[in-house]
Amino acid sequence: MRRGCRPRSVSYAALAVERFRNWPLAVRRADCGPGRALTLAGIQIVHLHQDDLAEVLLTERVIGRLSPALTSSGRVDILPDTPWVQVHLDTDGDLFLLQSLVSLAIQTNDPPTPTHRRPNTPCPYLRPTHVPAPPRPFSQSARL
Repeated sequence: MRRGCRPRSVSYAALAVERFRNWPLAVRRADCGPGRALTLAGIQIVHLHQDDLAEVLLTERVIGRLSPALTSSGRVDILPDTPWVQVHLDTDGDLFLLQSLVSLAIQTNDPPTPTHRRPNTPCPYLRPTHVPAPPRPFSQSARL
C-alpha cells in the first residue's frame, strides 16, 4: 500500500464528505447524475460521482490564475469550456488539495459576492462521450 493511502474499504469520496461535516455546506443528491453534492446556499459546488473523483465549481478567473500549479500537481484536470475542475482522490494529500479548492469554491460562490456568480453550469459528468445510436423501429415479425 502506498504511503498516505487508505484501505479500499473506505472511499475517498466518503472521507471527503466527512471532512466537510463542520463546513457551511450541506450534503445532497447530485443534480447531474448519480452521486452526492456539497451545496452552499443551495448551489452545488462539489460533486462526488465516483469514489475517487471530485468535481469542484470555481470561476474561469480562479482556474486561470491557478492553472500552472493545478496541472503540475498531476491530481487536477482542467477541462475546457467549464468552470468545474476534477480532483483525483487517491491519497490523504489529495483530500487536503480538495479542501483548499473547496475553500476557494466557497469564496467564489458565496451569495454575498454576486459579481462572481454565474448561471448554473452543468458539471463535466453530464458531457456526452459518445452519440447514442437511434432506437431501432419495432417490426411486426419481432412480436411472433
